[in-house]
Amino acid sequence: MQVPITDRLTKECVGRTIAAIGEEAGIVVRQEDERTGTRTKFASAHDIRRGCAQRLINAGVSAETLKVVMRHADFATTEKYYGAMRSAQAAASEVRQKLTTNATSDAFVGGLVGGQEKTPQLSAAELMTLKRLLASI
Repeated sequence: MQVPITDRLTKECVGRTIAAIGEEAGIVVRQEDERTGTRTKFASAHDIRRGCAQRLINAGVSAETLKVVMRHADFATTEKYYGAMRSAQAAASEVRQKLTTNATSDAFVGGLVGGQEKTPQLSAAELMTLKRLLASI
């Protein structure tokens, strides 16, 4: 994909260049869905921006600092995304902690599925896969 060259870089030009790089590199952020008519979406400047914000949230950066870094004019914009991500992280952290400390507890597993009856234990490979999945959240 050829990106037109101009004397001055505009944000649109930079955005198109980054999108072209994402497409050339084959970095897919959304698959095509014929049912809904959505096309394949490749990484764009906005995806990089969101990824940066997510990494800052994961690192524990405060909402106030994130607002400054992301250059949001209104704190409500930051809080809308930051609050949701923090809530999801808190939930994932709690589940991870429970699975780590109570993985062998029949009461925890039975309580999770709705009763105290014996449930099959996860294999070591299944438990490790589950832990890796939770760690990636």
